[in-house]
Amino acid sequence: MASVIDLAPPPAQSPSYRSIRRASRGFELLFAGLFVGFIALMALSLWVLWFYQGTLIVVGPRGGLITTAPPPADFIPFRNWPLDEKLAYTPDVIFRAAPTLGLFWCLRGLFRAYGQGQVFTARNAGLIKIMGVCLIVDAAAPFLCHLVLSATGYEIDKQWAHMAAVQELVLGAVVFVIALVMQAGHEIEQDREGFV
Repeated sequence: MASVIDLAPPPAQSPSYRSIRRASRGFELLFAGLFVGFIALMALSLWVLWFYQGTLIVVGPRGGLITTAPPPADFIPFRNWPLDEKLAYTPDVIFRAAPTLGLFWCLRGLFRAYGQGQVFTARNAGLIKIMGVCLIVDAAAPFLCHLVLSATGYEIDKQWAHMAAVQELVLGAVVFVIALVMQAGHEIEQDREGFV
């Protein structure tokens, strides 16, 4: 009777896995910090929308403007916005921030898993899929918000279309496909582990 002894180290102990684990800890902290920072930025945006009384931050047909000089005549300080306009823009601020928050949250979770030595897992593939969707939604958000605000008559920023949105849309689609590749890699790894 013959027996087979596997002398190869487990994958989690290989040099590449150790490198992944080491590098991932810093990225987990980075994306956790960005997540918290972006929540603070969204809260600040809502505070400016509702409570800011100065003229340093104004909005007009060419977007937002931060200026210490007197603002152009077609730019409106937030203190002059009527209540219904503030109500219309509150969900806009939240909707535009949500995909970025989702992206940072998923990146934090992905690098936490990498830091624990979990690389080709179904959960990681799922997180990467969500990241792709977040990028696609973030790219489409200005257009969708423009449609809603234009239909209701509250649109102020007329220059909502930017080439960066097309790039983000393509990147989101690429990331989604990478997630499918990772999922296939996980399935291959499972099949290999199940083969005796």
